[in-house]
Amino acid sequence: MISIFKTNIHSENELQKIASYLNARISEIIWNIDLLDSDKILRIDSNTNKNEEVISLFNEVGYRCTNLETFYAEPF
Repeated sequence: MISIFKTNIHSENELQKIASYLNARISEIIWNIDLLDSDKILRIDSNTNKNEEVISLFNEVGYRCTNLETFYAEPF
């Protein structure tokens, strides 16, 4: 499953902060955030839908995350 999110992560420091939370709290995902994209796109690849967990985690730590699209893809 691939999920694409728009975020408000703007700097490398913010990216490192959210990275520690994502890596510690949400298991079995591969993710990246494109800081060069105007929408600061977060892409998540996982075997199951993690959208609610991701949005909740972003909100907990004071950032925004909006799901733009989710689609099925072959598992990683």
